[in-house]
Amino acid sequence: MPGPAGSVPAGVTGSPLDLSPEATWETWWEFNKEPFLQVGTAVQQAPITGSDDFYLGFRRPEVAVDVLAPTVPDLTDRIVPTLAGLLAKERNRDIATACLVALGKVGRDGPGVELEKALAAHIDRDDQVVRETAVLALGIAGRAKALPILLSLVTDDATGRKLSDQKVVADRTRAFAAYGLGLMARRSDDLACKKQVHDALWALLQDKNVRDRDLRIAAVGALGLLRCEQGAQKRLQWQAVEELLSLFQVEDGPTAEVVQAHAPIAIMRLLGRGSSPLHQRCKALFAATLGAKERRSNEILQSAAVALGGLCLPEGECAEDAPHAAVLQQYYERGHNRLARYFAVISLGRVGGDANRTFLLQAYERSNKSTERPWVALALGLLAERAAKAGAADTVISNRLLDDLEGIHNATVQGALAVAVGLAGHRSAGPTVLRMLRESEGNERLAGHLCISLALLGEQTSVPLLSEILDRSSRRPFLLQQAAVALGHLGDRDATLRLLRIVKSNDSAAVLAAAAGAIGQIGDRRSIEPLVTMAGDEELTKLARAFVAAALGGVGDKEELRWNVPLTIDCNFAAAVDTLTNGSTGVLDIL
Repeated sequence: MPGPAGSVPAGVTGSPLDLSPEATWETWWEFNKEPFLQVGTAVQQAPITGSDDFYLGFRRPEVAVDVLAPTVPDLTDRIVPTLAGLLAKERNRDIATACLVALGKVGRDGPGVELEKALAAHIDRDDQVVRETAVLALGIAGRAKALPILLSLVTDDATGRKLSDQKVVADRTRAFAAYGLGLMARRSDDLACKKQVHDALWALLQDKNVRDRDLRIAAVGALGLLRCEQGAQKRLQWQAVEELLSLFQVEDGPTAEVVQAHAPIAIMRLLGRGSSPLHQRCKALFAATLGAKERRSNEILQSAAVALGGLCLPEGECAEDAPHAAVLQQYYERGHNRLARYFAVISLGRVGGDANRTFLLQAYERSNKSTERPWVALALGLLAERAAKAGAADTVISNRLLDDLEGIHNATVQGALAVAVGLAGHRSAGPTVLRMLRESEGNERLAGHLCISLALLGEQTSVPLLSEILDRSSRRPFLLQQAAVALGHLGDRDATLRLLRIVKSNDSAAVLAAAAGAIGQIGDRRSIEPLVTMAGDEELTKLARAFVAAALGGVGDKEELRWNVPLTIDCNFAAAVDTLTNGSTGVLDIL
């Protein structure tokens, strides 16, 4: 739904943060945080609130154990009929788009509700935002029944034009259909489905009459979701990589480079980390691009830096990758584009290894405290996170970051350090971070990042303070959301009930968005009945009911991670077009 960047329209955007394409560490974190903050993961190791079998956030309703996740009847008999009924009854844009995305997340039929039919009925609405949201929701649902619909729309054939009730299918609608096809192919195990999607998207990119950047970028991004696991599927994946490499290397002017900038990201997602001959060709090309004297566009350089971070292996695992890491190091130290430099240092943290660790520790000491240090700190946190997962915290990195968290008095830098300390995972940092949260609650953004740090550290003793902060943050949406997510991550049973009270009693769009997003992320089935009741309460504002619908979709989500995480992780948010990210209605922004 539309709105100025950062306005957090109903049930759609995931954060009160303005996600404009600026070189801020917070922007990077908002797009990349999801895998680190899976709600309930800490509970499996350290259950709290007196229950030994409480695994909040477990997202497989087919499992017979009651773990406060929704059951199949919860989804089919309560959530789907409520959302479908609200969608059929209300013409309000906010409600319609929130219901469409929510139904896509659940991805199931209900009594008298055929999902694809309910979603497709809105493709011809007289509102472009509703039309494109309906199309995207078909892809989010990811069911084979929607494949012919999305193919017709993306190819602009007679069926697609009839569905959209237009002489030609709008380029924006086709772009969202392309993303939908990528999401569907990613979920599908059917090679025929993947091949149909690939063929349609690649044909679009070869069509010289298709000049719209939104549509072409969508096709590239969707091809990047075709990652396959075995056999003939692998051959299709390799074919897509070769095609994207050819697209990347064509000299077609500055305008084309905005589209080409998305090819390295798509290739990285298709291949992942490895040392095959195809991997090595891609790495060599992107390293040469980053290190060339004749520079390509800033967007190209940024994406090359990101891609190397997702393709390269540590030097100890692949000696051939050491020169590529050296290129990243050199670009961070001497590169011209600021964001490409920051992406390069993040990539060094992603790759890891002893040589990169040594470089990052030295770069940290030399870094400008207000501009560079947040990025190098995050890179160190990412590198240390791997050791923490293996049960051997990197105490050198953790202690260095913690010292600065206490010693630096710039709240923006402290926020990055707090997140980095959490990623590094040294449990002994917990008491210090908890004390700082008590002392810094008045600074909303710093306090929010300290909440996240405590969650990442698994600091169970912070639950009482986090609960108090949640209760007194009804007018501080960023802090409210971070405290709620932290409580969900730490396994607090009562967080959802507190959030429901906030939704009932608050009329601030930003606060409603934060509360609804947190309810959905926690996924506690006890919220279903209160949300169903609120969805039907016509005394609530339409905006509030839209957020209620969004929360229901989050609770009933079939995925363990948000639907667009495959597109948000390591994205180049600076090479953006409106349908990718605009802080509101782009595919990276929608909950």
